[in-house]
Amino acid sequence: MCRGGELFNVLDLGMHPPSDAFLREDQLLEQEAYYPLKLISCDRCGLLQIDYIVHPEILYQRDYPYESSTTKTGREHYYSMAADIVEGFSIPKGSLSVDIGSNVGVLCAGFKKLGFKALGVDPSNTAAKKAIDNGIETIVDFFNEFTADKVLGQYGAAKVITATNVFAHIDELDSTVRGMKKLLAKDGVIAIEAPYAVDLINNLEYDTIYHEHICYLSVKPMRSYVKRFGLELFDVKKVSIHGGSLRYYIGHEGSHSLKKSIKDYISEEKKQGLYSKAKLRNFALKVEKHKMALVSLIMDLKKRGKKIVGITAPAKGNTLLNYCNLSRQYIDFLTEKTQIKIGLYSPGMHIPIYSDEHLFKKKPDYALILAWNFADEIMKNLHKFKKGGGKFIIPIPTPKII
Repeated sequence: MCRGGELFNVLDLGMHPPSDAFLREDQLLEQEAYYPLKLISCDRCGLLQIDYIVHPEILYQRDYPYESSTTKTGREHYYSMAADIVEGFSIPKGSLSVDIGSNVGVLCAGFKKLGFKALGVDPSNTAAKKAIDNGIETIVDFFNEFTADKVLGQYGAAKVITATNVFAHIDELDSTVRGMKKLLAKDGVIAIEAPYAVDLINNLEYDTIYHEHICYLSVKPMRSYVKRFGLELFDVKKVSIHGGSLRYYIGHEGSHSLKKSIKDYISEEKKQGLYSKAKLRNFALKVEKHKMALVSLIMDLKKRGKKIVGITAPAKGNTLLNYCNLSRQYIDFLTEKTQIKIGLYSPGMHIPIYSDEHLFKKKPDYALILAWNFADEIMKNLHKFKKGGGKFIIPIPTPKII
């Protein structure tokens, strides 16, 4: 973000396959690509980031399996986000909203319900097709300044530009932000949402580190970064989704009144030690201890003859499984609601994925919830498992049995 060259090594998670590179059975004996996964910090601006970038075509254009509509919690969050923006900034019906990294179009649908012209931009053919089938107009491409020119020529300026859980995934970020500035109406609003780096460090959310997540955002580097493009970070809002996220409100310089939240968050980030090498070193030590605690728990249960499975197969779950080396020797299978993942195998550990019904059929003793950020909803949906004597394991921030 700041082009600084003084980078501090925070945490080395080893070599990992891309977390969304699920395998078919016929691919299990093929060579699997592994890449370095290391978290580093910039001494100049404080941005947390990974140090090796996997080509985005490998990550997003080869049967990308993430769907933003899988959980009820997720859908409700995106619908409420659209309502918050429309009401908070009194944006008139009929205005254009553009969602960058629109996936299957859930946020676009939220704006469309409110009477907006909603347009999605996403490079994944799989996700974009589902959005289009659901009536969401979608451009199948990466968003950058050239895509912005096309949108501007065809649709005009956008009153709202959103980017949820995508901004931190982009390597060619300068071109993306230049595109946002071009496309944004004079009094328009950019709303960027991403997991918060303070929560990553404080809550030991190291499983959210994977190759799709290039940056781990916080207010201090974000304010400096957008200023380079004549944009202004004018407000920040905390939301609970994905273990704690921030929503960054950005506009053209001087177009919105600056809120006190900006200085408050930066002050708190410094107080929390987000930019302290000592705090970051301590985080790395805690991650190693967490690995030992989780592996010890799983091994103890296996020694007692217990059957353990994994519930859900999110990208973050694959960081956890691969870093802790939890193979089929420990985890019998994974279950999923997302149809696109059922019948595949997890990257690295090659654990088979079945539908949730398989859980009730096989009746294991323990279920490790890999999408722990949706644990309450998952346990509610699978109450039949608990009622039959099954127990849940929530891995983050401290392994616990429920």
